Amino acid sequence: MVSMVSDPLRELAVRQGPRRALFDRSAGFWVSWFDLDGLAHAWARRLGSAGVQPGDRVAVQEPAGVRFAALLHGCLRVGAALVPLSPRAIEPELRRVLDDSRPRLLVRDGEVEALEAPAPGDPGDACVVYTSGTTGNPKGVRLTFANHVASALGCAQMLGASDRDRWLLVLPPHHVAGLAVFMRSVISGQPMVTLDRFQEQPVLEALEIDRPTLVSLVPTMLVRLLGAGGLEQLRGPRAILLGGAPVSASQVVEWTELGLKVCPSYGLTESCSQVAVVPPGRALELAGTCGPVGPQASVEILAMDPSGGDGSGEIVLSGPAVSPGYVNAGLSSAPSGGSFATGDLGRLEGGVLTVLGRSDDTIITGGEKVRPEEVQAVLEAHPGVREAAVAGRPDETWGEIVGAWVVADAAIETELDRWCRQRLPSHKVPRRWQFVPALPRSEGGKLLRRQLELTEEL
Repeated sequence: MVSMVSDPLRELAVRQGPRRALFDRSAGFWVSWFDLDGLAHAWARRLGSAGVQPGDRVAVQEPAGVRFAALLHGCLRVGAALVPLSPRAIEPELRRVLDDSRPRLLVRDGEVEALEAPAPGDPGDACVVYTSGTTGNPKGVRLTFANHVASALGCAQMLGASDRDRWLLVLPPHHVAGLAVFMRSVISGQPMVTLDRFQEQPVLEALEIDRPTLVSLVPTMLVRLLGAGGLEQLRGPRAILLGGAPVSASQVVEWTELGLKVCPSYGLTESCSQVAVVPPGRALELAGTCGPVGPQASVEILAMDPSGGDGSGEIVLSGPAVSPGYVNAGLSSAPSGGSFATGDLGRLEGGVLTVLGRSDDTIITGGEKVRPEEVQAVLEAHPGVREAAVAGRPDETWGEIVGAWVVADAAIETELDRWCRQRLPSHKVPRRWQFVPALPRSEGGKLLRRQLELTEEL
């Protein structure tokens, strides 16, 4: 068994042994730091007995809970990289990840299965996390323990967090935002409450009974919790970290006026979760932005307009939280030399980051550029709109035109057209509309823009 440079779980077991570490609400029991340390040790021995060596990968298909936490730290102790998989993944999805990462073992439902033709990875890797695939095929992102430490300490600084805080985890651990909470919990000594999936009533019950001070959500989850009557419970946490999708200025104002302490953020799998966060108490001041950049990464804006334009450009990240690369090193978009060109557009003003959207989502209509997020924010500011999405649609005359998908209580196309014309230049006003019951989203809450379709009657 190899020794880690630092084993924060072992240190917590020594310093705070009998104190509660993790309440697995779905399973109905809690474990102390001492208990969790013992479970991690048992898994490390079991993995070692199954032939796992430093640099190997271990695929884990388990929901958030005690077993996942023990496996995560068991892998760290034998020097193996954990590859978290969705418990809901269907066989073709599972096979794609296993074929790409080539782990030595697959652990699911507590059972260990040896796999054929494992390939050794880098002994410095702690995890391999696959992207959601919303902008292409999922990519296996290598993350080191040092990446996680930088991310956890940076998040604690940005949120003003301490070991007096308690996390509620409702995000799946095969997404970096969920995995990061497991790491933050141990690195910063913060106990956590887990749920094995997102469902409105169990989440509201956990908020009311367990009284977490910190919770991480995607914006759609917050909308659903409010729709389920959870306003009072959501007023409890001192910080609601929002990520995975844009948060408009109008949403920030609305939620803040309701008494919610929302903290919009920006991060990626390649940056080991958040690199910019709106600190608690500054939501109105920084509405429409992702907040100041934290110490775990540096942000450079690579101008795409040689004349300088409005100061926007591609967001390029570097620093201690940035991944060393992908499992498939041949991918041209991979992080390289400690730097990662994200493909996202943004502005950096006074250290505060504003994200403007994806560079490859930009609509060009009649030679004019339109950022979908700008139009979406205008639509979602309308009181009759619950959420909206915007994308370009092919057009013989204009090349592309702006299309809008709207979730609303009624088909209010004429009213929304007038609303947009009062707030946007004419070329940015949607010319095609579709009113839908819901927008297509990934399990992690990201908009699946490629699945948006316009019907013939539009």
